[in-house]
Amino acid sequence: MLRRAVTASTGKRASARSPILLTVRGRAKLYTLSDAGMLFHVGIAQQPMASRLSYGFRANGKGGYHGYKWKGLTQRMALSVWTAMIDDEPAPLREMETVEAEVAFRCREQSGQWPAYQHEIHFYKSAPEHRATARRIYEHALSVAVRSSPQQLAR
Repeated sequence: MLRRAVTASTGKRASARSPILLTVRGRAKLYTLSDAGMLFHVGIAQQPMASRLSYGFRANGKGGYHGYKWKGLTQRMALSVWTAMIDDEPAPLREMETVEAEVAFRCREQSGQWPAYQHEIHFYKSAPEHRATARRIYEHALSVAVRSSPQQLAR
C-alpha cells in the first residue's frame, strides 16, 4: 500500500498525516519536487527528510557531492513524500528505488525528457505494481501547482 506522507510547498508549513514516517531513520521514502505540471526531481531517502534536504542544500562539492541540482531555483515548488507498506511491513529500499526509476522513466516517456534536475537513477527489474505506483506518483506530481508564474519557470 502506497501512502503519501506529506505534500508541502517550499516556504509553507508541511502538514503530515503520519509525521513519524518522515522522521524514522531507515524507513525508505520516495520524494518528488514539482510545479506547474513539471517534475523537477524524484529521489529516495532513508534518513529523516529534514536531514536529507538539509544535506542536499548544504553540500558544496567536498567529497564529490555538490548537492541538489535544483538548490539554486527561487520559485516555489511542491515537495511530496511517499512511503509504502508491503504485507504490513515498510517497503524495502530496493522496492522504493524501483518505483523511483519508474517515475523518472514515466517522466521521460510522457514529456520526452528526464526530470529536469535529476541526479541519478538506479534501474532494477520492475513489475506491473511498480509501474502502476509510479504512474500514480507521477500524475500526482504533475497535478500539484504552487502558483509559480511562467516567468519564474523560464529562469
